[in-house]
Amino acid sequence: MNKTLGGKTVLLTGASRGLGVCIARALAEQGADLVLSARDAPRLAAVADMCAGLGARVRVVVADVAVRDERARLVDEAGPVDVLVNNAGLEVALALLDQSDADVARQLEVNLVAPIDLARRILPGMVERGRGVIVNISSMSGKSPTPYNAVYAATKSGLNGFAASVAIELEGTGVHVGTVCPSFIAEVGMWADTGVRAPAMLKEVSPARVARGVLQVIAGAREVLVTPNPVRPLLAAKELFPGLDARVLKAMGVLEALEARARAVKARRAAPPPGLPPGLPPAG
Repeated sequence: MNKTLGGKTVLLTGASRGLGVCIARALAEQGADLVLSARDAPRLAAVADMCAGLGARVRVVVADVAVRDERARLVDEAGPVDVLVNNAGLEVALALLDQSDADVARQLEVNLVAPIDLARRILPGMVERGRGVIVNISSMSGKSPTPYNAVYAATKSGLNGFAASVAIELEGTGVHVGTVCPSFIAEVGMWADTGVRAPAMLKEVSPARVARGVLQVIAGAREVLVTPNPVRPLLAAKELFPGLDARVLKAMGVLEALEARARAVKARRAAPPPGLPPGLPPAG
């Protein structure tokens, strides 16, 4: 098989769990040299072993992207990279009035400030070398209103705007910036962890499809929407008739699913299962 990333160094954040594991596997299968980062050292080591078993050269940098000094250290230890995949993310799927100061602050820091800061630190080297790719893992929540998840939606909307704007700034430099926007992801990650099923009209998408979206951006795509059905006509209609948002979400069963998830998250916070301490969910 032709390994399209042979000789390329890829820095992947949020690599220790969920979607990050699937992305790491896909990158390893394409021959990338990997720099894997997350907070959870044991899980990160297990992912590194998996990728090494696929023939990849792997380095591990344990770091919390919510902390500015650790982001700076991560970039220093990673060294020159050809591809940055901003995957680390945090979702607190609760109504705004149920979210704490810490909930709001950490979502903003992990989901929006960190990707911007990492890109700002890594881009000078890419521009100097005349090549590079930055992939931002966003969400369909950044394309459409997501009640009971407003802070997360705000961070992903901001990430989409950042990526699209910087992509234009960098035209002609040889550096490409793109975004992957998944809908409800099956099997792994923040949606699957709640046990709530996606609306029948939408269904879940596989993590493998999201990982393929990452490869599409690396290959040159500007934005990849990972959804079971084409949604761009709906997104266009939303821009023309913004007052229809709530009715569309209700008609498609999305509002009911988001309400159910918020109830599940609130109940879990009140009585976390054994082994899961109360408080914030892990940042990938």
